[in-house]
Amino acid sequence: MRLTNYFIHPADNRYYVFSFREEGHSMIFKDLLENKSIPFEFHEDEELEYGAKYLFGVPRTHFQDALNQNHLLYADIRSPFISNKYLRWLLLVITAVFLLLAILGALSTKMNAQTFPKKSVWELSVLARMNTPFSMVGVEDEVFEDLGLTSVWSPKIGQEFGMRLQYRLKKNWSFGTGIQWASRNYSIEFHYSNDTLAINDFDTIPQLRSVGYRIPFFAETRVPLGLGYFVSATSGFGVDIKPSDSYVNTDNYEAYLGRVRWAALPMIAEIGLYKEPERDKPGWYIGLYWSKGVGKSIWVEQVVLFESDYRIVSRGYLTSTLAGIELRILLE
Repeated sequence: MRLTNYFIHPADNRYYVFSFREEGHSMIFKDLLENKSIPFEFHEDEELEYGAKYLFGVPRTHFQDALNQNHLLYADIRSPFISNKYLRWLLLVITAVFLLLAILGALSTKMNAQTFPKKSVWELSVLARMNTPFSMVGVEDEVFEDLGLTSVWSPKIGQEFGMRLQYRLKKNWSFGTGIQWASRNYSIEFHYSNDTLAINDFDTIPQLRSVGYRIPFFAETRVPLGLGYFVSATSGFGVDIKPSDSYVNTDNYEAYLGRVRWAALPMIAEIGLYKEPERDKPGWYIGLYWSKGVGKSIWVEQVVLFESDYRIVSRGYLTSTLAGIELRILLE
């Protein structure tokens, strides 16, 4: 499986190959190369295992220029993440309604901070999370080594904000869903060593940010402690959506992070202390959470560049584990 549409020529490492599945896209790329006077060789191949049949061979000396044109092409032809405009508007409307309910519930003292009737089985909450690098639950540094290039991806503190809507089936059982915005942050340390070329170089990218959305589906149970306090436990799964890939670079290094599929399915577990809402004020929840995606969902690519004709690429997959501290304001 190729994560990008370019690779080193398998028979002649003086060239890079750019591959396209659509003839129209290949023609656009051809025009871009010609307009920038980038030399290339064109070939059609019906037998490539990943389905691309329109191939362009570009010399290493012009690879960076060709790569820039490739990025511009995909920026122009890439379809919207949610291609159906009605579905896009529906998602925006749902988000706006949730926000409106949260704002009205938080500001309305006359309604006792409630957006539903007093004894409603529905419960609305707004949440904020701090993703923390807890190594004991699998959120730790990951190392990739290939062709003399070593990169260390270190998770940093991230943030999540969102809303939840729960249906209280019984007094101490509920089911719910919601929408959350999440930011995952990494720092990347590079070390490249090449004895033949007498290179021993280090560099650091202080932050690469990846932004996405999560729609959780969960069941919650709680054990009463008295005086309106409960211990709450939640489990379920989510749908993680990442609209676009992330990219950052320095003078000699590049780092890419992207999604393997359009959506990932993480498992979810939460535990915390719960104070139910009272007549004159909302309730609150504070606790810990953990989630981990099923299968491979995040790919990364590390690149070292020295001068215009020297490029080493290393690829791998990141674990998708998240853990941290959560605070909710409960608007019954």
